Amino acid sequence: MGQKYSAKNARQFKRLKAFYLVKYQVSGKGDAPRLTNVRDISAGGVKFLTEESLPEDASIKLSILVPTLQRTLEAKAKILRVSRGKEGITYSVAVKFTDISGEDKLALNQFVEDIARDKDARVSIDHADVVVRQGKS
Repeated sequence: MGQKYSAKNARQFKRLKAFYLVKYQVSGKGDAPRLTNVRDISAGGVKFLTEESLPEDASIKLSILVPTLQRTLEAKAKILRVSRGKEGITYSVAVKFTDISGEDKLALNQFVEDIARDKDARVSIDHADVVVRQGKS
């Protein structure tokens, strides 16, 4: 009669709660890129906060500053989910990478795996990290 469905975690990659900077721009929208904070990241995608509601299924360009990798990852992604925060002024945006270099994907996956094994690892950045990184660009 009734079918039973089981919830399955479809994640292909481990996620890491991290507080890095991400610059994003919705494709075709014509707006200037915006800067915000990552909430979690994996080799498959990223979740970040924003003060604007973004259209689900839209394509988006991302630049993610990962100081511990000493590089900025560039990717194109598709917006999967947008949900309003409890306080009503921010939105959580989950995206799936659709175009990321194999080198960046591999580096990001290895980084997340390494951090997952090291409970004392540092996964946030401070203002000094950003200033040093900007000075080298």
